[in-house]
Amino acid sequence: MDDAINESALVIAVPEAEALVGQWRTSLDPACRRGVPAHVTLLYPFAPPSNIDEGIVQALRELFRDVEPFSFSLETTAWFGERVVYLEPRPDTAFRALTSRLRERFPHYLPYGGTVHEPTPHLTLGDGALLERLEEADEAVSIGLPLRVHSTAAWLMTGGRAPQSWTTRDTFALGRGS
Repeated sequence: MDDAINESALVIAVPEAEALVGQWRTSLDPACRRGVPAHVTLLYPFAPPSNIDEGIVQALRELFRDVEPFSFSLETTAWFGERVVYLEPRPDTAFRALTSRLRERFPHYLPYGGTVHEPTPHLTLGDGALLERLEEADEAVSIGLPLRVHSTAAWLMTGGRAPQSWTTRDTFALGRGS
């Protein structure tokens, strides 16, 4: 097993969703087993943890300071093929704008390693599990929607493939008044 802490991500955590999705994510989402909470990804992968210095942290602080806190709802589930079921944030414009700003500021770190040019903002419920289990999670979670969320911070998380290896390295308040 690889215990290396060699990855990072920028996310908007969604603790409001944990009660609804937590039990499903624990068994259906590998990221959850690695310690990543319910979230919407802004940029993954980001810089290798060993490269994250005070300059990068300050650049992130300034970038997020220029973004006002925002609200969104998780109202429906959706799918990427038959492999991933997720919750859709609506509106998703703040997430798309943040990903775009991060891509402009850090052009060496492309969303999903460059495999997805315009990523779809989402909160993963299950990824790669048996289809019948993903469908069961979809049905069960849909009953508890919608969830209303107000985001006031972005998180820089680091970790690796090992269970419970992901931790929050830094949090960045959104907006100048935060």
